[in-house]
Amino acid sequence: MKHTKSIIAIITTIGLVFSSTASIGMVKSTLNKGNDISSFDIVITAEDDIYGLQFDILYDTDELEFVECTNLMTQYSFNYKEKDNGVIRGLLFSLDGVAIVSANGVANMIEMEFKSVNNFSGASYVEFSDVILAGTHGQEILTSVSGFEVNFGGNNIPTITSLSKNYPNPFNPTTQIPFSLAEPGFVSAVIYNINGAEVKTLVSGYRDAGEYMITWKGLNNDGASVASGRYILKMNAPQYTDSITMTLLK
Repeated sequence: MKHTKSIIAIITTIGLVFSSTASIGMVKSTLNKGNDISSFDIVITAEDDIYGLQFDILYDTDELEFVECTNLMTQYSFNYKEKDNGVIRGLLFSLDGVAIVSANGVANMIEMEFKSVNNFSGASYVEFSDVILAGTHGQEILTSVSGFEVNFGGNNIPTITSLSKNYPNPFNPTTQIPFSLAEPGFVSAVIYNINGAEVKTLVSGYRDAGEYMITWKGLNNDGASVASGRYILKMNAPQYTDSITMTLLK
């Protein structure tokens, strides 16, 4: 407990010294844990090493009941508590002073699980508040955040197939690309350079309907790092074709 209090004190008093940038968001973790339970992962992408994370999660208690948080990075210490009604505070850190996320890395850090209240059906918005990321020497890292819709009713299958923009963008060298499938079938997601030459096949095969996340680490099909520049990801799915442009900056 003394270690926890010390880390909280360090993170909450580092002031307004900013170093680099990062983003924190949520992705669907489990497609089906029953009609009244939904879970998602908290995901961080960062340009610099991350040594500590503190955050509040806000949710509507008329629609959602918080079930539990699970640490997906078991080599590090994680604590959480119900700060107020509808507010969960979490803290993830290393007692050994080791980075919990390396520079230019992507990490699924924490799984959160919610249950519907009184057979609530529909989408309930969960959001971040008071997010603090601590970098090297305690600098606070400027962070962009995005919330998440927790859906209940039916089997939580997306109503439309879609390809979302990658984040971060520009990136170096790792980025994430979310997509949704309203129906099962063969899916391909291929990256091309601006000259139309294939660079990397990320997905090629059958996928069930649901929410997905692809990670591209800036490598080609041979495992070699690609050069800085613009790249195009083309996705094909049943009755669906779309593309996005991504920028790699080194």
